[in-house]
Amino acid sequence: MDNLEQIIASQQEDMIKSLQKCLRIKSITGQQDGVIEVLEFYLGLAQKMGFNASNLDNLGGIIEFGQGDKTIGMIVHLDTVPEGTGWNHPPFEGYLQDEKIFGRGAIDDKGPAIAVLYALNAVKTAGIHPYCKVQIIIGLDEENVWNTTPKLLEKIKEPDFSFVPDSVFPVVCAEKGLLWLELKKEFRKDTNQLDGQQGHKNRQSLQNYQNRQNGRSSMTVKQLSGGADSLNIVPDFCEAVLTADLSQVQSVRQALKTFLAETGYDLQAEEHEEGLKLISRGKSVHAFNCQEGSNAISQLIVFLSRLHIDEDQKNFIRLYAEKIGMQCFGEALGLYLEDKLTGKLTLSPGYIRMDPASVNLKMDLRFPSGHHLKEVRSLVESAFAVFQADLAVLDALESLNFPEDDPHIRKLIQVYQDHTGDKEAHPLGMGGTTFAKAFQRAVAFGPSFPGMPKIEHQPDEYIGTDHLINCTEIYARAIVELTR
Repeated sequence: MDNLEQIIASQQEDMIKSLQKCLRIKSITGQQDGVIEVLEFYLGLAQKMGFNASNLDNLGGIIEFGQGDKTIGMIVHLDTVPEGTGWNHPPFEGYLQDEKIFGRGAIDDKGPAIAVLYALNAVKTAGIHPYCKVQIIIGLDEENVWNTTPKLLEKIKEPDFSFVPDSVFPVVCAEKGLLWLELKKEFRKDTNQLDGQQGHKNRQSLQNYQNRQNGRSSMTVKQLSGGADSLNIVPDFCEAVLTADLSQVQSVRQALKTFLAETGYDLQAEEHEEGLKLISRGKSVHAFNCQEGSNAISQLIVFLSRLHIDEDQKNFIRLYAEKIGMQCFGEALGLYLEDKLTGKLTLSPGYIRMDPASVNLKMDLRFPSGHHLKEVRSLVESAFAVFQADLAVLDALESLNFPEDDPHIRKLIQVYQDHTGDKEAHPLGMGGTTFAKAFQRAVAFGPSFPGMPKIEHQPDEYIGTDHLINCTEIYARAIVELTR
């Protein structure tokens, strides 16, 4: 093991440069050119090290070392969430300062991907011959709906056991399940597409709406937008444009002043050619940890619920404020669930678009590992029925529970304990979702240590150079122990 650490230390400068190059590739999930470019870069690194490395039809890749009937896998992903806002350092430059490498994906998951590759290279350089095959499996859609991953898995044989360097140490044996939800509701239909009695009713509704606007008895949300397609990020920005006359603008400003004094939220009002623009700024964190952020969408909706908005829109806004609001655990919806290992159910609105005709809201929901997808899906459908809207499931993943007494788990715990001296280390549960769920026999293993701040998906994401080396040493030890 001492020899491995010496080899890894000698690779440090090269490792840092490789990670910086990797971070300079803008491989945002769902953007094909970027994810293919980063895949080819990573496979090229492996080939230079002497490994067999293959691009599997641009669905992902595989790197192999050793031979044998048994296979141990390490599963990484090279796609990232969008950069978002609020950065002090360029998100795609691999900026190095104060022994920290900054960039989107530094800790999730490009840094750990570099660590496992250099760990495998250290094992190879040390002349250690594993008694089984070792694979690094590379995915490209982990941060989005897993559309390409199932196709990737059809092209490979799943390893007998794998670990995913995309969570926390010492080892994660339980993960919450996931539901990505989309709620759509139409406020008014296009009268040109309607006929008969129903068409008359809708035309009358539209006329009433226009009359209300001409009389300025209420305001309309002309447009509201916030969040992005990556629902696993708590949105830090949302804005709305209200159709409002001078007296209404003054009323909104006074209501906003009172609201800010009560809540301390970051909202502001600006004059706009079509009325008044409201801007909400929150704090972005990973959706599974949404209680530690501040949702810009929810802040704005809660404020709008205090205003005299057009009735059709107001009904939705009122329900959102009452049933979702600034809560993170689904309490008002009757979705509160909790278990000892993975904690509470979380609900994080991550995307919204609203205009006078309709609203589209998308949400990230994580449920405890002690509950199952079928049960939770039924609860969710009942809970959201109050919105009288169309509810669709965009993505669904079952919760994960891996046996804590599995011999592979015991080896990973032992590796961690030997390296850190933490003899109290034991398997954990978590709210996040990793690629472990895509496999039958996989768990998450690092890269974050207990007590480290949660910086994935946040501005100025980074990995420390010492942290990178430390992880590489642990992963090299794990490869040796798992392949004995």
